[in-house]
Amino acid sequence: MVLFQRRKTRMRRVTKISLIVIGILVILAIGFNMFIKAYLSSDRLKAMILPKAETLTGRKVNVDQIKVSLFKGIVAKGLTIKEKDAKRDFLNIRELVLSYRLLPLLKKQLVLSKILVASPSITIQRYVGGRYNFSDLMERKPKETPKPSPPKSKGLPLSIATDRLFIRDGRFTFLDEEKRLPDMAMLLDAELKGGVGKDGTPRMELVRIFLKEMKVNLKDMVVNGLGKIEMDSKALRANLQTRIGGDSIDLSATINDYLTAPNVIMNLHAKTLDLKKLATLTSGKKVAERELKREGVPKKEKEEGRIEKAKGEVFKKLKASGQIAVDRANYLGYGFKEFRVNFQYGKGVMRVEPFDLKFSVRDSFMADGSLNGNLQFAGEEPSAIQKTLRGKAVAQLGRGAIKESKIFEAISILTGIEELKNPGFDQGLFHFDMREEKVFVDGLLQSSLFKISPKGWMDFEKRLDIPTELKISPKLTRGLGKKFASIKLLEDEQGWKTIPLKIKGTAEDPKVGLDEEALVKQLGPSLKKGLEKFFEKKTPDEKKPSKKKEKGLLEELLK
Repeated sequence: MVLFQRRKTRMRRVTKISLIVIGILVILAIGFNMFIKAYLSSDRLKAMILPKAETLTGRKVNVDQIKVSLFKGIVAKGLTIKEKDAKRDFLNIRELVLSYRLLPLLKKQLVLSKILVASPSITIQRYVGGRYNFSDLMERKPKETPKPSPPKSKGLPLSIATDRLFIRDGRFTFLDEEKRLPDMAMLLDAELKGGVGKDGTPRMELVRIFLKEMKVNLKDMVVNGLGKIEMDSKALRANLQTRIGGDSIDLSATINDYLTAPNVIMNLHAKTLDLKKLATLTSGKKVAERELKREGVPKKEKEEGRIEKAKGEVFKKLKASGQIAVDRANYLGYGFKEFRVNFQYGKGVMRVEPFDLKFSVRDSFMADGSLNGNLQFAGEEPSAIQKTLRGKAVAQLGRGAIKESKIFEAISILTGIEELKNPGFDQGLFHFDMREEKVFVDGLLQSSLFKISPKGWMDFEKRLDIPTELKISPKLTRGLGKKFASIKLLEDEQGWKTIPLKIKGTAEDPKVGLDEEALVKQLGPSLKKGLEKFFEKKTPDEKKPSKKKEKGLLEELLK
């Protein structure tokens, strides 16, 4: 019983002490809150912040309400920075929360520890002529201020020591009056870690951007995307999912030393891809760039020169590598499967080795096959790429057919063989060698009726110089035109005849004719061999010429 009474007395003491401590904390919190509000009233904060913001930006700055809370911090609602005309909003922030440290307040110092920007919205607009709605902010020079004199009255010094900035549901909009650059809208969250040095220079340690929605209007196409971007002082990492029309593209990239000597490692994967749409987008970009140069949009030449020089120095140090993988792609009737490209870029040279793909063509040329090889080039403009392009490739073809080919139509007209106008084939093998601004080809296309072996070149202007050997079966030989009646063609033991051709002109307007030099070369050995057999078949009773006379006779006959 005594023990129970002792425990009960002890519990009462603990409870009493706890209530006293809680009471003291409540009184301190109330007092501290009153202390904070006395120094951080809404009017005082507005008077402290708004004039400085307007002086800094040269724009009208408004804030609907500023509240101070002991635990939440300083909360500003309805913060806006107006456009230069002071009518429309340039930047609108629904809520800005500044978390501060409590102890420095006792010394009448406001030290921020965290900044939260909720639902900010900013609109960037490009006007006719190339200026932006923020150009005046960039060109604004800070006014020289005299050295500060000791304050007459005690103020409230502001110290930003925060290392965290959070953005929630940020909206970014870009509009171009000339429609030369695509309109864009983004919704994102962001987190920034860093600080401000003693000299006022911002220091960035980490940036995380969570792209929740992106919409880009490109001509008649909409590009949507989402993903994550992370950046620190040394590297930038991105994982993005993009949808172009009906195609989805996954992109992962890492850029090391992005400020000094960028080293890009990028991998791109797409399940399906419409290459015609992508080609249209890139061609539009080039047209816009040419228009800007032609119209001579006013620019600051000195500043542009410095920027271009800086870009050039960084570009020289740029390195890149990675893989582009597409499961299925199509372009103007050409279908591609299992497209794989490994690339490396350095010192201004792009190397692609190897590239592999399977293709399926269902146009004027119908076939399934594969293509693999390597190539390299330097420069960015098409003319520079053509001059420096080097590479080799091998194409293997399965069963297929050729329709509406101007080259085969010309061959059909020359030989008089109708079957060669739209021929089918069983297989093909072509070797390509790209150099000297030409594509050299050495190939074979064959079926049970013909074999054709082109060996020559085509340049980037589609000019042709391709000596070609055409072999036709006995079935097609019967269809040869009258012009071949007086021509002795090489014929093998199975009755296949060889017609040497020369293909000139262009791909759109080919000129196909007999290759007379090749005809003479191929008939010489065969005629000599035939004459030798003729003399060997002489009976013993017939007078056979001597070896010397026989040799002279052969030479005369060949001539």
